[in-house]
Amino acid sequence: MHRLRLWAIGLLCASAVAVAVPAVLAESGWGPLVDAFNGTGLRLFQAFAKTPGNIVISPYSIGTAMAMVLAGARGDNAAEMAKVLGQKLPGDEINAASAAVLASLNGASPASFQLRVANVLMLTKPGNAISESYIAVLREKYAAEIFQDADLATVNGWVKETTSGKIGSILDQLDAMTMLLLLDAIYFKARWQATFDADATRDEAFHLADGEAQVPTMHLRADFALATRQGYQAIRLPYEGGRVSMVIVVPDPGNTAIAQRLDDGEMKSLFAALRTPPRHVELALPRYHATFKSSLVGIFKSKGMRRAFDFKTADFSGMTGKAQAELPLAIGQIMHAAVIEVAEEGTEAAAAAAATMVAKAIRSPPAQMFRVDRPFLFAIVDETTGAVLFAGRIADPRQAS
Repeated sequence: MHRLRLWAIGLLCASAVAVAVPAVLAESGWGPLVDAFNGTGLRLFQAFAKTPGNIVISPYSIGTAMAMVLAGARGDNAAEMAKVLGQKLPGDEINAASAAVLASLNGASPASFQLRVANVLMLTKPGNAISESYIAVLREKYAAEIFQDADLATVNGWVKETTSGKIGSILDQLDAMTMLLLLDAIYFKARWQATFDADATRDEAFHLADGEAQVPTMHLRADFALATRQGYQAIRLPYEGGRVSMVIVVPDPGNTAIAQRLDDGEMKSLFAALRTPPRHVELALPRYHATFKSSLVGIFKSKGMRRAFDFKTADFSGMTGKAQAELPLAIGQIMHAAVIEVAEEGTEAAAAAAATMVAKAIRSPPAQMFRVDRPFLFAIVDETTGAVLFAGRIADPRQAS
């Protein structure tokens, strides 16, 4: 299994379905949804952070894929899923808020950066086992394309095309009893608001957990928002246009438990602290490239989501329109894959999440130094919605996975 894990989201909008968003909802209704997505991603990240190595995951991608699954859950199964996913809104409001966030992200100006998000429902069996009302929710609220008679090649082909080839595949196999798949993907590419000069990049020391390595390190003098908090320092690096930024967290020397310190409340406080006026900074940042692919089933089960994976206790009658006993469905796989590349000009990243449902059968002012020379965390944040698009940990910039 790859040691690098990436926070990711959904991707390229290949659907022609337009999503209408009420003005009031677009302004405020997505807050609880984004909090739930970010919180789920943070808890997954903390679970991954218990093992060494690079990490990258996407809270938004995972959150969106699971919201589409939740839309078809009913009864105690839906309640248990909502609790583990941190969803406090009623089902209809989750779907409406998802539509608002998706419309905002896909409506972002393409002049300064590329951000494309897409969702899809792939049906693997002929017939009408999936209800029209559930399909309508996915079309109207998630702008999802609907594929008929999909196979493994169809699934991986969609992911590869939607992520501009950055993710070649999401699934290694497809269970013979898989009835449908819910997929979300994202592609992001942007230039830094202040780019690094490639000529200034040079090999410098990076302090690993068990030694020291020379890594290509980029340098830049510019104005950035900084925050110093208990146990760590942070910096916000905006991309062109200002809507999206990368937040980098560097723990104090010897602080190896920083991931567990960053709970939901601390992350909100950090993001608020980074809205202060920028200061002049001399920044040193490693160039890095990371990839990730992992199953999320085990972690979700450990957090208390058990009914959804068991035919005896799952209830996805909202997907089928039939009683669970008549057409038993359960979650088979939840896979997540992501890639990120950070260089002098900017950042390119992509991610995908898949859930399968199986049937039974001038003179510069003084600069404050900010040196990223030890394992660090990062998050790419949409400043409009507050959604964490990508996040992770770089333990060794030399490693791609």
